[in-house]
Amino acid sequence: MRHIPSRSIFLALAAAVLLPLAGERAWAAGTLDKLRESGKFVVGYVSDGASLTRTDATGKVTGYAIALCTRVGEAAREELKLPALAIELVQVTMEERFRAVAQGRIDMLCGAVPTLERRAQVSFSIPAGFVGVNAVIRSDAPVRLVQVLTGQEPPAPVIWRGTSAPERRSLAVVRGTVVESALIERLAQRRITIDVVSVADTAEGVQAVVDRRADAFFDGRPLLLDAVGRSPAKSSLVVLDKLFRRELLAFALRRNDDDFRLTVDRALSRIYRSPELPTIYRTYLKEPDRETLEFFELMALPE
Repeated sequence: MRHIPSRSIFLALAAAVLLPLAGERAWAAGTLDKLRESGKFVVGYVSDGASLTRTDATGKVTGYAIALCTRVGEAAREELKLPALAIELVQVTMEERFRAVAQGRIDMLCGAVPTLERRAQVSFSIPAGFVGVNAVIRSDAPVRLVQVLTGQEPPAPVIWRGTSAPERRSLAVVRGTVVESALIERLAQRRITIDVVSVADTAEGVQAVVDRRADAFFDGRPLLLDAVGRSPAKSSLVVLDKLFRRELLAFALRRNDDDFRLTVDRALSRIYRSPELPTIYRTYLKEPDRETLEFFELMALPE
């Protein structure tokens, strides 16, 4: 039998162990180290088709969240003294978005609602904005449902035991969002039992209302207005003015990466204190009012 030197065996075993890890080495280190090695800053986004992230007529990805994420990339480029650092935008699905951050496939997720459950997977930047949650219903929706959703329900009469069963309605929400539990609790207090219809995105939620698979669909107001405006059935739909909740938006980052989070928070804080913030907000959302500007002044961390 041919003798194989023990050194050769050791090297072969070492290669077998280390080669599978080679692809992970870049993201196992800190994100800033990964940017230095790769020469690119990979930003993930979930396209909402509206003001936060969308693709314009030329095929360019744009929107309020994208504008801020791009500014963060430019700040990282300056901090690392890497003028050639490329900013790469990668679309991800709702289902994979946090996993993509945790696994290092993307360096930052451009816009998500922080929750305690999500913080078990990823970390978050300081808030990058907020979005109000509204509802879209059909114009022929039941009167009592409209009253409940708009806050105009008359005082409830005394209900004797066994004389009335809770009303049952179907409400649609985008799966993976944090709206569902709040809706169930609020409507249960109004003696409305709800069946939750989970949908993939805003367009599907609006279509569920059109098709009468859902009595109402809840999502961020800019998304609802955009989707309803595109719907062939828009004349039969109503986006309610009632604000059901206000959700903070932030950028998702890898956990335990304080150096990169500091870079992101520093970049956002400086934007919030600059004249650039109102311009960005006005371009993609609306003219910022005093309350909005005060929100960003409060979110900006001092130097």
